[in-house]
Amino acid sequence: FEDVEMNEEDEMQILELSQTPNIFDKLSESIAPSVWGYEEIKKSLILQLFGGVKKELSDGSNQRGDIHILLVGDPGVAKSVILGFMSKIAPKGRYVVGKSTSGAGLTATVVKDEFMRGWALEAGAMVLANKGLVCIDELEKMDPQDRSAMHEAMEQQSVTISKANVQASLKAETSVLAAANPKFGRFDPYQPIAQQIDLPPTLINRFDIIFTLRDLPDRKKDARIATHVLSEHIKETETLLISRDLLRKYVAYAKQKIKPTLSKEAIEELKNFYIDLRNKPVPS
Repeated sequence: FEDVEMNEEDEMQILELSQTPNIFDKLSESIAPSVWGYEEIKKSLILQLFGGVKKELSDGSNQRGDIHILLVGDPGVAKSVILGFMSKIAPKGRYVVGKSTSGAGLTATVVKDEFMRGWALEAGAMVLANKGLVCIDELEKMDPQDRSAMHEAMEQQSVTISKANVQASLKAETSVLAAANPKFGRFDPYQPIAQQIDLPPTLINRFDIIFTLRDLPDRKKDARIATHVLSEHIKETETLLISRDLLRKYVAYAKQKIKPTLSKEAIEELKNFYIDLRNKPVPS
């Protein structure tokens, strides 16, 4: 977080802001304000920015605290706008596009170093965004072999390289926010949505939350979107509930200083939610 400079005044502002009523709603409303709606998605994105707590289990293995989110939707539902905003607001944020990204560019690679007359290790976006957020747009357009490089980085949160005489393991404690279009360009209303996400199950399972965004005509909703978009065009300056600079500092401060712990009530709530979710009746 070296690029986020904070002084005493900033710290006072952050602590004052944390005591504001409905702070969660205010933070989520400050995410991509030019995009109308998506309240649930914006709440998930703000939680992703803060992340969880990395835990070391009794057997010595680690459990990641970072949240991975996938947005799958029809064209024109503002996925790229959301990703672009998130990459700018997140401390150590990176934005990459699937079509022009390789597995080496995402994780790490070994290159010939002419100056040192040997091999050099070069970090990719997920390693450079360690403790931050990497936004991957058009995930489905990535080469399948390049996509497979993400598996280790997303679950084990490390990138292992064994090439030439270089043996290394790099940290990649990075949250991933990805966006993709359905297999047929748009969602087909007559097919199950799961069959229309053209990504391997091994990669889909590494995402904690998957949102499907559909562009369906609706007079009331369309009128509200049109009003919101047109009002954005006549505004001279961007109006945020919480300024972009303060939001970045707020997130950086929370990630460095705050380590939440689970209460007994929270454990019970999560346990009940998990059991109910797993045992929901399958619609016939």
